[in-house]
Amino acid sequence: MEKKVLFIDDEASLRRSVAMGLSQQGYEAESCETGMKALKMLEHFKQKDVPLHCAVVDVRLPDIDGLKLLKVIKFNYPELPVIVITGYGSEKIQKEAEMEKADAYLEKPFTTEELARLFDELAPQPEPAAQGAPAEAVAPQEQRSVSAYLMLKFNPSANLTDAYRQLYFQENVLYCDAVKGEADLVLLLQAPDMAGINQAAEKVTSTVPGAVAEALLFPVETPVIADNVAALIGPVDKSGNVAVAAAGRASASSYVFLEIEKEKLADLFSTLSLNDQVVYCDTLSGKYDIALLLRGASFADIDNLIRHKIKPLAGVLRIKEFPIIKMFEM
Repeated sequence: MEKKVLFIDDEASLRRSVAMGLSQQGYEAESCETGMKALKMLEHFKQKDVPLHCAVVDVRLPDIDGLKLLKVIKFNYPELPVIVITGYGSEKIQKEAEMEKADAYLEKPFTTEELARLFDELAPQPEPAAQGAPAEAVAPQEQRSVSAYLMLKFNPSANLTDAYRQLYFQENVLYCDAVKGEADLVLLLQAPDMAGINQAAEKVTSTVPGAVAEALLFPVETPVIADNVAALIGPVDKSGNVAVAAAGRASASSYVFLEIEKEKLADLFSTLSLNDQVVYCDTLSGKYDIALLLRGASFADIDNLIRHKIKPLAGVLRIKEFPIIKMFEM
């Protein structure tokens, strides 16, 4: 029986030649050209209990950076060997691949014989027989909540600093940031349900009576991508993103709200979620479809990301950026 491997590369001719060559080496190559298709295929294999011998990931993919994809795969499938390939080899890329726990690194051009030898070397060892059935762990019950972005525009006579101080530590307010642009404050609210969100929004505006000229609420929705793929992407950077978000406030951070073509929303959400400069990515209901918290070394760095990485994406209709202002040290 042929051993199954997953080959991820956007070059069609290479996928074909590798599949043909590996079949002669006793391997069946399942190929895909994008990172998102690879994640869906990996989860399909897992659900169907299909054994996978190895995954091969190209560094340059059209939708997801290959090293980011490597990180997602190793987080969700730690026992699966992953080989990183590239036609733009450098010591820096090799070190980054090693840091993200790549099992092997191979530069193009290579032969299918070389690839098959690596597969053989990376073959997973059979696990020793269990000595006894472990006690079944009781999974903690997940406490669910809902979130929403609240965008506030103040009257010209209002004291923004005082309002910021009053709202920053208010109950149900996860984040409160002063911003530039068409709003003065952007808050992230959290409550057990939407009724609680609406009450929290009303409490925010009543805390600073007469100061708010306009308040816009954008509830956060469940990601539109398939649940299995969302589960793969979501946990990878959760622990790190909290620290990143805090660090981002000390350098340069911006909220970015996007209007998206509905049929492109799933692919765009996935692509943006896996960008290293995206701290948070949420799907919304209302005028905007996606909210991002971006961080960078400077606002010029963030603007460059928006201009060259986000704006050209198919399906992006309109972009509103709200650079975060550092009011004072709390």
